Amino acid sequence: MALKVELEELEPNKVTVKVEVPAEDIKKAIDRAFRDLAREVAVPGFRKGKVPRRVLQARLGMEPIYEEVKQSNLPDYYAEALKQLGIEPIAEPEIELDEIEIEEGKPLLFDATVEIKPRVEVENYKGVEVEKPNEEVTEEDIKRVLDGMRDKFATLEVASGKTLAEGDFALIDYEGSVNNEPFEGSSGNDFMLEVGSQEIWPEFNKELSGKRKGDILDVKVKMPEQYPVENMAGQTASFKVIVKEVKVKKLPEAGDDFAKEASKFDTLDELKADIRTRLEEAKKSQAEESVRMQALEYIAKQLDVQIPEKMLHDYAHQREQELEARLAGRGISLDSYLKAMDYTEKRMEEEFEEEAERLIRNELVLESVIRSEGIEVSDEEVKDEIERLAAMLGIKPEDYRAALDKRGSMEEFQEELSQQKALKFLGEHAVFAGEGGNKAAGKGEAEPEEAEEKEPEAAEATAEEPQED
Repeated sequence: MALKVELEELEPNKVTVKVEVPAEDIKKAIDRAFRDLAREVAVPGFRKGKVPRRVLQARLGMEPIYEEVKQSNLPDYYAEALKQLGIEPIAEPEIELDEIEIEEGKPLLFDATVEIKPRVEVENYKGVEVEKPNEEVTEEDIKRVLDGMRDKFATLEVASGKTLAEGDFALIDYEGSVNNEPFEGSSGNDFMLEVGSQEIWPEFNKELSGKRKGDILDVKVKMPEQYPVENMAGQTASFKVIVKEVKVKKLPEAGDDFAKEASKFDTLDELKADIRTRLEEAKKSQAEESVRMQALEYIAKQLDVQIPEKMLHDYAHQREQELEARLAGRGISLDSYLKAMDYTEKRMEEEFEEEAERLIRNELVLESVIRSEGIEVSDEEVKDEIERLAAMLGIKPEDYRAALDKRGSMEEFQEELSQQKALKFLGEHAVFAGEGGNKAAGKGEAEPEEAEEKEPEAAEATAEEPQED
């Protein structure tokens, strides 16, 4: 389908797309409309689907045919026009259907007014100065990882006379009710709670803090509006809580015995050496990511572009819905969460919109680099990334691909890989400030073709604990 298209800019990020569909395409569309109607209209003396066009035309006239052409084909014509122009809509188009005239043997003309995603052309994206990240692994870093391992082997000990503080554990009995009626899971004995944990209701954290063994609490919890039990949604639940014991963590001593128990190593020194190696690998990966993001965000901040309010609002609304769903899954209402965090909904929305502004600017830069450098993602790269992600999730690559296809997300997946390659390209062409133009990636100038052939960058590495054989 080869359309004639023109773009008229009305205001920043709002355009009118003028489309002319060739007469031969309209003739084909009219023929299809006749065939479709022939299968639906019953005419005495003819089987369905076998009614001649002249009979249908005499019986129905051309208006239903033209209306069918509009309804069935305009979305495709509009989508093809956007593709030819290389623009991305962020809202539904305004198309005056009643003003569109169709006549066999003549082209079809229509206008679509739509708000679009901004498009920028970045020029000076090579040689961006960045600060050199610190890749040094300190003894404190090693201790932090080691303490994390010790924490997993920690035991709980009774702390007589201690008041509960964040990180302590409370052994409790509790009984709850809504409107003086108990509900499923409303009572329990010898239940252990970690004070300060986000896995429990904020009201419990607040009431338990500062309490000691023997204290009896009345805790009131506002159930979220999305609570799965209908007669409890939005209600206030009352809990009678008895603190039976206060316990604190006791970490095992860091020595050779601990190394043998927690890892495949025989001595603490061997374990620490392994932790250092892993941290060095992680910090190197983090440094590379830091260089890329510094370059990207520097360029993005220089953009002279106005982000449409709709894009910011839509992103903020989506983030709020995601947060609300996560909280509801843990039995926490958004209101309770905001109160516990000392936040207002307005402040949360403002911060989501600030986040949206930053992310959209970054995306616009990467899209420009992709176009300028001709960055593409090969089928082999898609296959490799699917295999990598499937292995992380412990599923078959074909199942991961099937899930992408089912959600219609394959195109988005490929776009993300292209952006990863563009981000890597920016890092490879950044320079360290004050080092006479030395490449941040420690490499010479990479040709665009060379950059295209590189593998999509894996997710940022993290220091993993040594695993037992």
